Amino acid sequence: MLVEIYLQGLLIALSLFASIGAQNMFVIKQGILKNHIFFVCASCIACDIVLVNIGIFGIGEFLAKNKIFTILLGIAGTLFVLSYGILSLCSALRAKERLEFNTQGHKTSLTKTIIQTLAITLINPHVYLDTILILGAIALPFSTNEKFFLSGGIISASCLWFFCLGFAAHKASVLFKNPKSWVILNSITALVMFGIAYMLARFTWGELQGFL
Repeated sequence: MLVEIYLQGLLIALSLFASIGAQNMFVIKQGILKNHIFFVCASCIACDIVLVNIGIFGIGEFLAKNKIFTILLGIAGTLFVLSYGILSLCSALRAKERLEFNTQGHKTSLTKTIIQTLAITLINPHVYLDTILILGAIALPFSTNEKFFLSGGIISASCLWFFCLGFAAHKASVLFKNPKSWVILNSITALVMFGIAYMLARFTWGELQGFL
């Protein structure tokens, strides 16, 4: 059971992290430029560790003690995840997602690179939506012990995603320039998001029935 929860966290997080966004494009560009890519990936992962655990053990844990907030968070989480899935499906149908970079850029200092990485990560509102709201809502049905395994799966996905994305940036950038790659990626993301939305809706409905 705990291994299943770990794998669930891993798969859910990979679906979230693999969506197209400014952070992923920044990581790929730094990989192409070979610009302190290890520290870029490590900075992204460090942010995920903090924000994910705030969502799972902090805000999510706090709201779980209040039925009204739990129901509201469940409704909000369902709507956000459903919207996420719809947007991914629309992107897959349009098949226009591409990554285009100017590979003639230059390396920056380690300090400046880390600051840029933190800025592109923490200023992006989607980061908080994914790590705190969505994952916090997903964690609500789990016990404290189960949440450790859920968190472990999510952090493992973060490490796997960012290091693979960064160090395979040359090949990844070529692959992602093909619209068919985004069709496949966004289609899988949409299916996973719809499954999560169903799970959250069922959980929220049960909480609402108990409250009424």
